[in-house]
Amino acid sequence: MLIASLLPLLAGCTKVRIKSDFAKLQHKAHLATNLSIALDIASCTNLENLLNTQDTSDYIISKTEAIRLALLNNPGLQADFQNLGIAKADLVQAGLYTNPDIKSVFCFATDDRGPGTTQTNIEAMATMRLSDLWQIPLSKHVAEDVLEIVSLRILSTILTIVEETKIAYDTCVIANLRTQNTEHLLQTARKLQDEIYYRQGYGYTSDWDKDMSDARVGVLEAEVKKQEAYVVQAYLTLKQLIGLTPSTPSIKVVDQFDIALTIPEFEVIEAYAVEHRPELQIAHMKIKQYQDQIRLEKAKIVKAVDAGIAYKRDFEKPFAGWGPYFNISLPIFDDNYAQIARAEFLLKQAEQKLIEEKINILAELHTSYYLLQALRQEIAQYTTMVLPSQQKAVDYAYRYAESMQLNMVTAIESEMKFYENTAQLLENYYHAFKELAHLERSVGKDFNLFPVNESLT
Repeated sequence: MLIASLLPLLAGCTKVRIKSDFAKLQHKAHLATNLSIALDIASCTNLENLLNTQDTSDYIISKTEAIRLALLNNPGLQADFQNLGIAKADLVQAGLYTNPDIKSVFCFATDDRGPGTTQTNIEAMATMRLSDLWQIPLSKHVAEDVLEIVSLRILSTILTIVEETKIAYDTCVIANLRTQNTEHLLQTARKLQDEIYYRQGYGYTSDWDKDMSDARVGVLEAEVKKQEAYVVQAYLTLKQLIGLTPSTPSIKVVDQFDIALTIPEFEVIEAYAVEHRPELQIAHMKIKQYQDQIRLEKAKIVKAVDAGIAYKRDFEKPFAGWGPYFNISLPIFDDNYAQIARAEFLLKQAEQKLIEEKINILAELHTSYYLLQALRQEIAQYTTMVLPSQQKAVDYAYRYAESMQLNMVTAIESEMKFYENTAQLLENYYHAFKELAHLERSVGKDFNLFPVNESLT
């Protein structure tokens, strides 16, 4: 009687908790990024309140702070965390045994055919699913594999958000510097325009020179407007990643970047990627999942085995009895061979997917690494040879223009060339930082967390 009264309460004894599972994900994320993640955090609202109470119009944010806020506030990532709870709920469900089954039959006579022919019968059976004893543990193994896959997939999403935030932040920095450089180029073009107009009065320049200088100034004025639009677009992307609405008060990045790009030795990052890249770990877990699935499907050849107690009583005759009850589903027509074969095909597919994923990741590593190396060489050429030489040419031209040995047009054109080369250097840095973010994503870890680094400069 006590057991019967407790049965309705057992359903509420089990709750789905993901604290320990989320803690494991936090640990993995910290090892890869050296930053923290949090579940159901409201720091986005706090950040917006902070921005609204700023005395100045802009809130200066570092790259590390931007990445930290993205991991805490990104609504897509917070939504993805719920998949961890969904997978954990499936695991809990997979470990639940089938509820006991109680059946009762009451037979009352409806037709009296004489003395001794009328009877009332009662039959009752209480059974439990005996096959759960060997099927449930195997089902839990499959659900545990799925939970681990979900956790690794979320880790992959975290690394992607870090990559996207780094690129978005550097895009803001470069966009600001591009705009500044284009404004300098425009100012220099206007100086050239004024000089040409001045020299035309003495017959040293033609209408062609005047028209060409006007056209150049017009092109650069339009370019400044376009660069300003790129700045707005870059900041909107960064706001989106850190979970801020476009109407949120302005944030501002540091208008300088660390030119000392650092990368570990290629053999080090290649070995780390093969061992720790989440996508490869997912591919390994897929193989384990289908291996467990095959074992589960084989355990389901006999789908159901029930055992229990049966009771029968006839109230018209002195008869009552108890006895064992046993029910088995005989695998005559359906021995689950199709599901076993399906799991085996999925296993073979997962094994090939692992090979494919490894090839793709190694290709990503080689492509990003060698492209970054090429950008290193190009940046080195611009910083050590092109721009210093161009600056010397500018200084030379202005120095001899003052002594009337060169005309001012040549000096100003030399200065314009300097800003054009600077713009190309900024493009190289932008692509280098972007490729560095891609390379870190391909490895699955921030390069600053590796013990030995090789300087890009």
